[in-house]
Amino acid sequence: MLRSFRHGSALCLLLVTSVVWASPAPPVADPAAFDAAFATALREGMGTTPAEGAAAVAALRATLPANDLLRERRFVAMACSAAQNDRTAALAWADTLLVAEQARPSPDPTSLALVHTCRAAFLAPTTDAAIIKVAYDAAVEAAQRSADPILLGQVLSWRSGAHSVSGDFTESLIDALAAQRVLEESGEPFLIAANLQNVGIAYRRMGEYARAGEYLERSLDDPEIQSRWWYRLISLLQLGYLYEETLRSDDARAVLGKAIDVCTANDSPTYCGYARLALASVEAKDGDPGKALALVERSMADFQAAGEPGDIVMANFIRGQALARQGRDADALAMLDEAVAAWTKEDNARYLALALPVRAAVLERIRRYEAVIADLRAFIAVKDRDNDRRADQRTDLIREQFEAERREIENAQLRARERLREQEIQALDQVRRWQRMALGLGLLLAALLAILVLRQIARAKRLQAMAMTDPLTGLANRRRMEFQGRIAVREARTAGTPLALLAIDIDHFKAVNDAYGHATGDAVLARIAQECQRTLRQHDLIGRIGGEEFTGLLPGTSLETAVQVAERIRGGVAALALDDLVPGLRVTISLGVAALDRQDADFASLLDRSDKALYRAKESGRNRVEVATAA
Repeated sequence: MLRSFRHGSALCLLLVTSVVWASPAPPVADPAAFDAAFATALREGMGTTPAEGAAAVAALRATLPANDLLRERRFVAMACSAAQNDRTAALAWADTLLVAEQARPSPDPTSLALVHTCRAAFLAPTTDAAIIKVAYDAAVEAAQRSADPILLGQVLSWRSGAHSVSGDFTESLIDALAAQRVLEESGEPFLIAANLQNVGIAYRRMGEYARAGEYLERSLDDPEIQSRWWYRLISLLQLGYLYEETLRSDDARAVLGKAIDVCTANDSPTYCGYARLALASVEAKDGDPGKALALVERSMADFQAAGEPGDIVMANFIRGQALARQGRDADALAMLDEAVAAWTKEDNARYLALALPVRAAVLERIRRYEAVIADLRAFIAVKDRDNDRRADQRTDLIREQFEAERREIENAQLRARERLREQEIQALDQVRRWQRMALGLGLLLAALLAILVLRQIARAKRLQAMAMTDPLTGLANRRRMEFQGRIAVREARTAGTPLALLAIDIDHFKAVNDAYGHATGDAVLARIAQECQRTLRQHDLIGRIGGEEFTGLLPGTSLETAVQVAERIRGGVAALALDDLVPGLRVTISLGVAALDRQDADFASLLDRSDKALYRAKESGRNRVEVATAA
């Protein structure tokens, strides 16, 4: 919810310079004392409130040796991260420090890394993510040159947090895992625990809730996190968001209540505002709407007390939800319209997927049916886009992990070859018996490397199959269907053979999810996928391309035959017995059928016509088959 520096809510030295610089430097002559204090500041941060920041700066300055230019530069760079309220002044001071350090004949990589990070953390939340990324990239490059593993691990962890906030979850996890490798070598338990918290946050934002919960719940049990209220608060907030997103309302209320206790006890109104706003969302969705409205107003008061604008758009959405549940449709619609407009402007697919169904329900109550249909269609589009984005990021992460393992194997090969060369050189000075032993060792290493390469090739094939398969149903995913569809269109036109396409959608599937939960909904999806697969021929291909949407590719099939296949599928699904899931539960599907026409420009055109036929089936009463018109 906030773009924050890992050590606190804000940065910089400006408001504390009158305290820090007004008095003469203390007569400290032991550089080791400063280095130890500097290392502690790097691990623990420079406070989370302005008062804590001023105290941390003063404590570090007390150890600064006189007339030690390098350590003075590092002191100023570290002090830049002291907690601060004035973002504009803080950023201006960081810019001044950066220009001064870069102008030196020999810039200090440690100071540069800290100042770049200071700038990145204090850029305005509305700043283009690409600009913030450039600052963090410069910080990482400087930290690598510093040869300080703790600094490098911290900067990677901070950049991971920035990627996570901007939605680059793959980049966030790559940085967090790289930071973990560096920090584990340092043996610093607190830094390791804090970075694992970062991993959990990135997994939550990616939608990998099981992994996120594992990391975040483990962080709360870690004594290093428990002993630091700021990090404990972050874990509680993130778990609250996770529980809310996974519909664990009672668990969300419990942890968000604890978060409010922690931020209240430590005078952190900004985060109390976010905690109350999250709790209001839980109540608006699955609790007391009146309490939700009161919590929203209390959160806005918290933000005002902290001098922060807060998340006004989310507040309006929550108000809209609560007002809708109270039956105040006109007031609810005004709030929801503002939220949808703002998130549409931001192109925020994730939040639009939350808001559009709520607004559609209000519009349905006031009988604005055309607007209802528009919202539901927009919901389907943004939900698909959000799902595709998350799937692409998961694929990118798998690919990056594969590439990392491949690079490690290549490095292992290079190291093994180098060791073999050394052994051969040494063997030249020994008797033939030692030469034969060295040769045997070389062959053994080559065999082991061959085994590793074969295993990696097999793993690559498995990863490729995973990237083309829907994990819930085991069917082809959208990427594979589009790929196979393009091939099928090309082959049909080359051979002059017919090609048909089915568009399939489960009727009223949202009602199943709402009534019986997503676990039951997932089981229904899997059963329908099995039935469709059973009905189709061996050379046909069916895939899941959206939440409850499927498509069937029927090579060598005329339109008449495809309609017969569609009717068999429709009848088979309608006859499915789902009593073991929910007694008496039955579902139906609607289908659109299209045959390849010479006017179809490509597979996308054929898919579009089948979708339009599907929409006619929906509008004509559902549980039916409609045939697409010619292109």
